[in-house]
Amino acid sequence: MAATTLPAFNTLVAESISQHSQIPPEQIIVLDNSDKYCPDGIKTDQSQDEEGESLAAIFGTMASLNKGALLDKNLCTGNGGHSFRSALLSATDELANLAQGRKVRYVELGPEPFKSSVIITHLISSGVQLSQYVGIDINPESELTMRAALEPIIGPDRFAYLVADFYKTSADDLPPLPGSDKEGETITVMTNLGFQEGNDLPSRLGPMLSRLTRPGDLLLSEMQVLPSSAPSSDASDSESDSDVSTTSITDSKLVEEFYHHPEMLKFSSLVGKKFDRNFDLSPQSSPSSSSEDVGGGGASSNDYEYIFRLVPLQLSNVGEVAVATTLVSLPIPGGKGKNYVLTNSCIKYTREQFARARETQGKFGVKGWRETGDGSVVFQIAERRH
Repeated sequence: MAATTLPAFNTLVAESISQHSQIPPEQIIVLDNSDKYCPDGIKTDQSQDEEGESLAAIFGTMASLNKGALLDKNLCTGNGGHSFRSALLSATDELANLAQGRKVRYVELGPEPFKSSVIITHLISSGVQLSQYVGIDINPESELTMRAALEPIIGPDRFAYLVADFYKTSADDLPPLPGSDKEGETITVMTNLGFQEGNDLPSRLGPMLSRLTRPGDLLLSEMQVLPSSAPSSDASDSESDSDVSTTSITDSKLVEEFYHHPEMLKFSSLVGKKFDRNFDLSPQSSPSSSSEDVGGGGASSNDYEYIFRLVPLQLSNVGEVAVATTLVSLPIPGGKGKNYVLTNSCIKYTREQFARARETQGKFGVKGWRETGDGSVVFQIAERRH
């Protein structure tokens, strides 16, 4: 029996963009999400030093986003609820409770210095004994920054790093615990933050996260979510498609505002520069939020465009979800129109869909939630089952 090959997430996203816009599929340049973060991901004429600077800058945009979010005491509070920071700290308190006095190995997928420092400091102040920190990242430019941020908190002996692809790594690849710490007396807390949960199909993410954990380990993940367009129901009630609520694509103001953040514009600009050294998203330009007016036409007075679009995608066992996408345009030489690089693609589940994706596509059970006051961001805590 032949093995089943799953379709690439961004290929499906590009097809949806083309179906819901005037952009022909052959004009969309599709990248795997990991291609933007690793040295050999996109073949360019950049020198090795330039490539390193580009990867460091991409890492820096994500770090800057998190720093700003953690410093803003009112971000996402809505009508007096949790801010982004307080929701994260509340989720961290729950992790400390679930550790039940055991030592903790903290494994971070896609390391980021500011959020990690806040979580680890809070865990330690809550009485948790941190056995080890392990960062796993495909971007080699992140390690020095993470060492500088965390070694003063945990010490160099407890810091470990793997420059590796998540999908090619398992729990067996984690470095041995330091000193006399033993595996059976230590619980792994894995974090998958920064909306990374939306960067791939749950049918690929679930098995990957299962391989990186062992029964009893905890998983903290973060998602920007949309309100449901149907009455919410418990994710464990049923797995039939008729019980799956759909995403309200029309109520997407907060999502669109996020993708128009200066750091997100900078991120897309850095990806665009890998294809065209002259690429630049001028701060004075007004990013388009629709692609209805772009496509296979002639030359435009604006050589470089930034386009945000929310498109639907049907997922097995989850239902129809919304995917936030950004594209940047590149003029085709000879005035033959434009190509469009897909620079961002991220699923925006409803909270119910996020629970369903977790429990039907991997060996996890949802243990709890913390959400911001405006309901736009949730932190999901799950436990690895046997």
